[in-house]
Amino acid sequence: MSLVSGLLNQTITSISKPTRDLYNDKIFVVVYTDVPCRWQEITEHELLPTGEMLTYTVQVWLCPELVIKRGYKLIKDSREYFVMKIEKRVDLAGQVDHIKVWLQ
Repeated sequence: MSLVSGLLNQTITSISKPTRDLYNDKIFVVVYTDVPCRWQEITEHELLPTGEMLTYTVQVWLCPELVIKRGYKLIKDSREYFVMKIEKRVDLAGQVDHIKVWLQ
């Protein structure tokens, strides 16, 4: 059981992954619905080695069982967000405790 499971008191409506349809157009397919999370609306900036500045507007904590990748789309409160960065946080036993995701 995750140490942060008690803090996941908000809900993401859906998480979708990008794919291609028959016409090679990019579409999103829902992989998870009603996902518990901890949602923080904060602005963070990251300076890449290339000199590019990335801005993240939301930080989300999720259960470690979910498979999330960069480019996935999240919908919460009828607004769309895209996964820009993912970090897996481990506990003292070396097991993944929760996933930290930055959105834009």
